[in-house]
Amino acid sequence: MTNSKRGERPASSEPKRADAVANRAKVMAAAREAFETEGFAASLDEIARRAGVGAGTVHRHFRTKAELVDAVLAAAVEDLVVAANSYVSADDAGVALRNFLVQLVTDGAAAHELAARLQVDASGVEAAVSGPVAELDRAMGLLLSRARDAGTVRHDLDDRDLAAIVAAAHAAYVHPTGGERAMMLVLHALD
Repeated sequence: MTNSKRGERPASSEPKRADAVANRAKVMAAAREAFETEGFAASLDEIARRAGVGAGTVHRHFRTKAELVDAVLAAAVEDLVVAANSYVSADDAGVALRNFLVQLVTDGAAAHELAARLQVDASGVEAAVSGPVAELDRAMGLLLSRARDAGTVRHDLDDRDLAAIVAAAHAAYVHPTGGERAMMLVLHALD
């Protein structure tokens, strides 16, 4: 006797097969690319074609397009978390913080644009990325704390200030007359 609802597949306790893991990764990569270039209009069939898998494979991993969108956005934030954590042990805490913020703004601009384009059509995106965003906030707080302790950024900067600086740097970076120079001017607020 199973506890699953009618029509649902029971959860398996067996590890996923290597080909299933590889196929999921292919689907995620193809979806990320398709959503960044075509927006939410990209069909699951198109994503399957780009991934080199059948449509059934996409549906086995993601029951709905919204579920796939959520997974892609969460993965983009998780990539930023990995990047932030890679800077935590750097010798120069100030350079580490600045380098990460540049990466956050430039790489994050694509994720932000993707989220903005899909916001109307995708449900539950906030819930899907809340865990990775909390991890990102924690890692950024650690980078800021290290830089403050080293005296390489303003001593009165707090997490809220850093969030505002990142938002301003992002706005400067994506502005039609902005770009990398404008972003760097905003990031000088750390000094």
